[in-house]
Amino acid sequence: MSQSDDPTIPAASDRFIGCLLGLAIGDALGLPASIERDAGSEPITGYEPLRDADGETRVLAGQFTSHTELALCLVESLVSGNGFVDPQMAGFRFVQVLASDHGHLLDPTTRFALERAARTAEYQAGIATDGVIEPGPAARIAPIGLVHTLGRLNTELFVREVMRATLITHSDPEAVNGALAFAYAVHHVVRREIPPELLIAEILSFIDEDTVARRLRVADVALRNRSSDTDDAAALERIGAGGSIGESVARALYLFVAHAPVFGRGVLAAANSGSQAPAVAAMTGALLGAWVGVKAIPAPLVEGLDGRMYFLMASPALFRTAQRRAGLFLQLHQRP
Repeated sequence: MSQSDDPTIPAASDRFIGCLLGLAIGDALGLPASIERDAGSEPITGYEPLRDADGETRVLAGQFTSHTELALCLVESLVSGNGFVDPQMAGFRFVQVLASDHGHLLDPTTRFALERAARTAEYQAGIATDGVIEPGPAARIAPIGLVHTLGRLNTELFVREVMRATLITHSDPEAVNGALAFAYAVHHVVRREIPPELLIAEILSFIDEDTVARRLRVADVALRNRSSDTDDAAALERIGAGGSIGESVARALYLFVAHAPVFGRGVLAAANSGSQAPAVAAMTGALLGAWVGVKAIPAPLVEGLDGRMYFLMASPALFRTAQRRAGLFLQLHQRP
């Protein structure tokens, strides 16, 4: 029986919507943890506002961060570019985020790169940093993985598109490899060709050997030794809590495999996972949403998400774009 004949597997279009909606839900759930919480704070169990040190609300509950906003910029670029990344168009849309409600949530490297791009109109001159490479390039890359999901994968083009999307803000090889690892994860989770427990090994066979790969190997070993949810805290600590792109991607993949197919449990575990929680929860939510499909995402999480209707419109457009790229969809226009 093929996947299309199996009623237990959500339709491909539902997996596309689930992926993007799950990304936004995870991002919004992890938002309160973008500011360090007190050791005695209650765990996140639903949408909460982002508050400053004085308790003033900076962002309302249910709103997502710049990770999702930049992912939506990539969706717009892919749809208008017939499934290909146009660095000029995507970069121009990225720059608009500087003045948006999400601009203050941009990480320092992304902000600096976009401020420079606004002056120079150079959208493939990302910043290299000597410090920790943030997970932003991976947390926004899901649309690239999605649009390459249908049909036969052109590996060379896939890698090039990930590089184009990453180089808008980041030029470190580690940033590109982290984004590539997560885009490839999205590709496989949507296609459902391998079970979750084999996903990390498949990614390791595809990406370069660097700190991202080393963190993923730690996650893979931790998953093989996992017996219950009580093992997660120690496993995440071994993977690394420094907030780098390699640690964040490995944490997200660990939590996806550990908690699939239960969307709510997995995405809340990611939102409470500590360092870079919005990015980790966005990636975990994207993978879980892609695996279970939009209909299996708990209704309160969908209804509480600000801007959810945008995803319900943008996701089908991206799905049709992926169909056209794969030669599975031809849009016909009637003569006037």
